[in-house]
Amino acid sequence: MQQACKIFIDSIGAKSSALGTTYAETNEYWEPDEPPLTSLFAALGDRIAEEFDKGGEIDRSVSDLIERAMESDDEQLVTVVATGLIEAMVARAETQKDTWTRIAAWLGNTSRRHAEVWRIG
Repeated sequence: MQQACKIFIDSIGAKSSALGTTYAETNEYWEPDEPPLTSLFAALGDRIAEEFDKGGEIDRSVSDLIERAMESDDEQLVTVVATGLIEAMVARAETQKDTWTRIAAWLGNTSRRHAEVWRIG
């Protein structure tokens, strides 16, 4: 796995035990191989939306990590965060209007802009 992606995943897992668990479960599912990055990031995005669905919230510092990743100079990191994490999060959150509204408010400007463009399609 590319270094910037590994740092992001380690950081996001340290901020949220739910996301750390999702990372571990996804790795376990794909063993002995590494999971494809888009699949791994999609699992994380799905878990974020799931936590919001349950009425919980993920710490704001996770949103800050997502925003910094989206503004990164690392093209691979930006791509997997956008097409994996954010798009999976939006797809899941779309099923519950209140969930999407809460997530949209939680996201940073760059992340929210990508999510909105992807939603419109």
